[in-house]
Amino acid sequence: MIGWLLLALLLGEGIGRARAQISLRSDLVTVDVTVFDAEGNYVTDLQRDEFELRHDGVPQPIAFFEAQIRPELTRPLAVVFALDTSGSVGPQIAEQQQAARQFLSLIHPGSVFAVIGFNDRVRVFQKFTNDPTRIERAFERAREIGGRTRLYDALDRAITLLSREAPRRRDGRIVRRVVIVITDGFDYTSTISHTEVIHRANAAEVTIYSITLPSYVLSVTGRRRVPTLLDASGIVRQTGGRDFSAEERDFTPIFKAIAEEIRASYILAYYPPPEHRRDGRFHEITVTVRRPGLIVRQSRRGYLAPQG
Repeated sequence: MIGWLLLALLLGEGIGRARAQISLRSDLVTVDVTVFDAEGNYVTDLQRDEFELRHDGVPQPIAFFEAQIRPELTRPLAVVFALDTSGSVGPQIAEQQQAARQFLSLIHPGSVFAVIGFNDRVRVFQKFTNDPTRIERAFERAREIGGRTRLYDALDRAITLLSREAPRRRDGRIVRRVVIVITDGFDYTSTISHTEVIHRANAAEVTIYSITLPSYVLSVTGRRRVPTLLDASGIVRQTGGRDFSAEERDFTPIFKAIAEEIRASYILAYYPPPEHRRDGRFHEITVTVRRPGLIVRQSRRGYLAPQG
């Protein structure tokens, strides 16, 4: 939701390596940001004053800023692995398990992980833990495959887990909330809509990454990937995530790419204008950078203010 009463700020190398704590009011609004150049390379050397943050189109002072100065200082994560165990995807569970094992070794040791599986129903195989052995066992339990796909319901369950059970801070730093869903991208039996999934993810500050096992059709221009419901829904894009296509069924480079992207992110936060902090309305957030030629991807496009 919106902010915390206490945030820990890790100072960058340019201003020292000590840790300091600062008290911030609970109406602080946060957004995770990734910046690219025209060639798609991550831009990681931006400073606070190179960003502009707007609330409903009006520029706001940035009250909190954090960049990943060094790779070993990457933020801790709370990650839900959402595994499609329907007949179309389930046989790749062993490959997914191997890649996930490497992913765990690439990110902050204070991170925690949960595992859910979904086909006709959604099951939690492992709640949040930092024990790699428990994560591997959860992948093992996900090998019972078959049935149809409840993709949106699974994403909603993952968001709920992150919102209710994931820690907000680990090792004195803000935890980033992430869902990594491995799927064919189709949904057949969910009861929740994609628009509600986006709303709930934005409210819970959750970024969704997808690893899609693609299907193809032949056309006059050659082989073309079939667009999926997940593609059309905009869930990944509107939560600041990215879709990766598992062309060769090799998940290891994809998990490495996700870890690299998370390491390249910034966190920005601001206080909304006083008259908007408890008005119960949706407010748009826009982040841009002053350095020309760069592309910004943000974890949410807005937030719903509390009422009263």
